[in-house]
Amino acid sequence: MTTAGPAALDRTATPAAAPRSARFALREATRAVHARLHVHPVLGTVQAGTIELASYRVLLGRLYGFHVPFEAAAGIAPERSEWLADDMRTLGLTNAAIAALPLCASLPRLDTPHRRLGAQYVVEGSTLGGRELSKRLDHLFGPDVRAGRCFFSGRDADTGKAWRTFADGLDAAGEDPAACAEMIAAAVETFAAFETWLDWKAAGTHAER
Repeated sequence: MTTAGPAALDRTATPAAAPRSARFALREATRAVHARLHVHPVLGTVQAGTIELASYRVLLGRLYGFHVPFEAAAGIAPERSEWLADDMRTLGLTNAAIAALPLCASLPRLDTPHRRLGAQYVVEGSTLGGRELSKRLDHLFGPDVRAGRCFFSGRDADTGKAWRTFADGLDAAGEDPAACAEMIAAAVETFAAFETWLDWKAAGTHAER
């Protein structure tokens, strides 16, 4: 015969709180920078659906300058940088002009699997919001036209599935507190590098190659 535990006997007992997932911890740790990027002077015009073509071209170049070295440092396929290059070619940039764009040289160290995973959280998470931003570019390209906004369109209908697969991997890896701490540190540092890189007027040339 088994006996009920204390919580079963006491109907007023508060259920044990579920442990925080790694994705929740990462979201909380990066909440402030997320909020700042929402009001970035150029990204904000994308959100508002008012960005002009010249500003959009500059933004794509700046995003390209971050993602090229980031993908190399994180050891991931050059997916986003290729989307950005396609977009810039649609806007008339030559391959030579794209190759001459400045690259960010101030990335955090991504020398462990968990630090690389935390850094990837930054770019994978941005894909979710990118689909919504893509819709705000209709005034530049017309409805249902992917060319020119491949970066923001991302994986289209597969975006949610790809994110859930990645997030499940985050949570599995983050069950180890030390690994989770590494992931959070890398995500915070990557966001900081990205935010500084996007503030190109203030950053000047010190972060460029």
